[in-house]
Amino acid sequence: MRAGGSRQHKGLRTVLGMPLIEWNLRALLRFGFGHLFVAVNARERELATWIDSHGRALAQSQSARLEILVEAEPLGTIGAVASLPREIDDAVIVNVDNLTSLDLKELAHYHRELRAAATIATHVQPFPIPFGMLELAEQRVIAYREKPTLSIPISSGTYVLHRRAIDRVPAGRRLDVPALIEALLQAGEAVLAYPHQEPWIDVNDEAALAHAQQLFSGGEP
Repeated sequence: MRAGGSRQHKGLRTVLGMPLIEWNLRALLRFGFGHLFVAVNARERELATWIDSHGRALAQSQSARLEILVEAEPLGTIGAVASLPREIDDAVIVNVDNLTSLDLKELAHYHRELRAAATIATHVQPFPIPFGMLELAEQRVIAYREKPTLSIPISSGTYVLHRRAIDRVPAGRRLDVPALIEALLQAGEAVLAYPHQEPWIDVNDEAALAHAQQLFSGGEP
């Protein structure tokens, strides 16, 4: 989003006057999570300052604790979980640039009930195909669909990790979610999907920011 002209960290861009980081912290607090961790790159001083002041005050107002996990070097989309305290058995992971109405407490309950190593919140996303799509049986064309829309299950960027998944994340090394999930699958661990139909948006550019304003104009996600 900085490439789109903003000098602010993505997490400090606002939807309906509230920073994305605050939307996500409020969601976690609303669903009763009492110990929050925020991973921040050491270079993102403006974001770290916001979290250390406004973020901590928000958590304390709900009798919750907030800790900052500082990344000296970028650790990818999941590398920071290696710094979580050993006593944490399950961790709900949200991304600052995702907004959703998903019930995070129910997601965590589902994960624990089924004893998964990892659970991925999943929704169906329609993708318009800009070309004619053929269905084939070897060389025979059995259908021709002009510019169809395909509905595909995708990750909602929200996860729950059990300790046996967290322990697969190497300390101090970059790791992204797809690589962790692949390692779990290769090890025969249970990785589950949590299907939902709640509003969701990846606020990844200026157009998505404007869409988020419309999507959640009726209240908190």
